[in-house]
Amino acid sequence: MNIRAFVPIDKAEFHRFIATEPEGRYEYARGRIVETHGGTNRHFRIARLFSRLLEAQLDSKAWLVFQEFGVESSQTVRFPDIVVLPASDPSTSRWTQAPALIVEVLSPSTTSLDLDEKPTEYMNVDTLAAYVVASQTEAACLAWVRGSNGTFPARPCEYTTGQTIAIPALGIAIEVAAIYAELELNSRGPSPHG
Repeated sequence: MNIRAFVPIDKAEFHRFIATEPEGRYEYARGRIVETHGGTNRHFRIARLFSRLLEAQLDSKAWLVFQEFGVESSQTVRFPDIVVLPASDPSTSRWTQAPALIVEVLSPSTTSLDLDEKPTEYMNVDTLAAYVVASQTEAACLAWVRGSNGTFPARPCEYTTGQTIAIPALGIAIEVAAIYAELELNSRGPSPHG
């Protein structure tokens, strides 16, 4: 049992905790420290491929692409699989308040969190252009992309092999097939959201 998960703290206490914690992966969610766990080989391969595709399309002088870098929202500090943030963000920080793109790779233990809780958290961040959730079991992604009117759709769009996730605010378009190029997965199967 992780007793820290049950002791309420404020965000400043979490900042102190994370700065001194010797090992482990932790997030802050609504007054609690939550310990997170690593993913599978496939999980990390999808994240690595996705990161490479983003780095190939984004101007490195304007944008940074980090894996497992923190994102701070009003009530949380999360460490998504991939974060695109402005290159102007402070180099000494452990998280950003200005993410442009967030990508999560689904795991059985995080499906509800990634699809039910995090969209609301992330889409309340003014700088966010898109939130993408990538399946681990099929070549498919769900994406909430901020429209030209400044709002996100109520429901995500599903993208599968042969389709491209366009994020106009960043001037990029990622082919779903390229995200999964090194993996043998179903090209079409159960939806990543159930």
